[in-house]
Amino acid sequence: MQSLIQVEEDGDHREVVDNTRGDDNTQCTPTHSNESETCLPNYTYSNANPLACKRASKLSSSASSPSSSGMCFHNLDAANTDPEHMTQLWKAVMSHHNNIERSGWRRVNPSESLSEPTTPSLPLASRTTSFDTRSSRPGRGTNARVTDADFMESVLEPYGIEIRYKGANKDLRKHFGILGLHRDLKERLDIYKKAFAAPLSVWLEIDQERIQRIQQEYESLRVYGCNEAEYSAYALRDIFLSEPRYPRLPAQEGEQCWLPIRMLQLAQKPGKLQLENWDAPPELRRPSRRYEWDVHPNCAYYVSLRAFDARVRSSIGDYVSVVQRRAFCSYFTIEFKQDEEDITTTRYRVAVASAMALYNRYCLKISALQKSGRDWDEKQKGQMRHYGITCTGLRWNLWCTVPKSFENWTGCSMLKLCSGDCDVYEGTQKLMGIVNDTHYWGLEVHGKSCKGDIVAIARSDPDADLNHITLLAG
Repeated sequence: MQSLIQVEEDGDHREVVDNTRGDDNTQCTPTHSNESETCLPNYTYSNANPLACKRASKLSSSASSPSSSGMCFHNLDAANTDPEHMTQLWKAVMSHHNNIERSGWRRVNPSESLSEPTTPSLPLASRTTSFDTRSSRPGRGTNARVTDADFMESVLEPYGIEIRYKGANKDLRKHFGILGLHRDLKERLDIYKKAFAAPLSVWLEIDQERIQRIQQEYESLRVYGCNEAEYSAYALRDIFLSEPRYPRLPAQEGEQCWLPIRMLQLAQKPGKLQLENWDAPPELRRPSRRYEWDVHPNCAYYVSLRAFDARVRSSIGDYVSVVQRRAFCSYFTIEFKQDEEDITTTRYRVAVASAMALYNRYCLKISALQKSGRDWDEKQKGQMRHYGITCTGLRWNLWCTVPKSFENWTGCSMLKLCSGDCDVYEGTQKLMGIVNDTHYWGLEVHGKSCKGDIVAIARSDPDADLNHITLLAG
């Protein structure tokens, strides 16, 4: 059987007609007409070609006049048909045709045989190329993320946040203001323990056996190719420790003491109802894209509300942000990644978390100074810090974020202080000493200054309850 395909274009409508010769689908008996010569398929046959039917329908309506296209069709004697039946049949054919097009099947090209199967084309959304968001540069108006390649230019710089890598390997004893304390890490830890009445679980005992155990564990993580969760889980078990939790809320705990509180993946997005007195730093110039400040640090340390008398702990939220009704004013943020390929993202995460924590600490200090009529001094300026550690595989880096200025907020700088490796004995020993030094600073300097600022703000109110102030200061 030989197939002939004819194509006619009528405006934007394109039709493909299959005129099959030599089979039972059409009956063409030559007849002569003075006006036109037409050959029509017989629609009374059940196996008539639908597209041929469509073409013939149009021809039948114009059989009495010459074809405008100039095409000549030989008129053949066709079997009589029922017009009503033809209309119903035509509706059924076109309904089937439209359903096929809506389901995504493509039209037949003229060069293709109508007997060959066609494949459905994918919807537009399915054909859209996907991109790796970690390396893409989203357009203007989209929300920014720390994984964006231009996060520094689009977010950090407009908020005045800079990361300074140079000038590392600082004298940490001088930096922490502990030159008067013993240089030996073990001796210094003994002093820290005596400074607080309550025994703390976060202290790291620095001895050779413990250091070697940590060193061996990190070597094993590297050899076995462990993922980020394994690195994080081990560090949270043996280095970044936590205080025991108590079944009763801090307001029901009678004992007053200084304790650090460890939080994991705590949501810190400003505007949440449970985060009152918690704001993002102000824009210094308009960012190219919006940033939500939806921060979830892997690990962060706060000061426990048990620094206050149990009778006034429920009121601390009037002055500062209180999380989980038991902690306030974070001072230490830690982020983990499997290797240094993600070191840039890790730095950005620490920078964002540190900047927001430091800004809220700055706001507390500014409020206390203004309401008490005092000015900035070197002691007050030294309290404006937030520490961070980035752990990328075996490598760790210590950072300190400080304001660029003090009279007005003009952004902040995250400074790299030192670094080391956990598969090296000296690097592990140094990290353990830093963790102890940071917790001591967080409670002795940061925690006590935050409490002092809260008391100063409460005292500035001429109508304040004096008994309440006495309990706050206690």
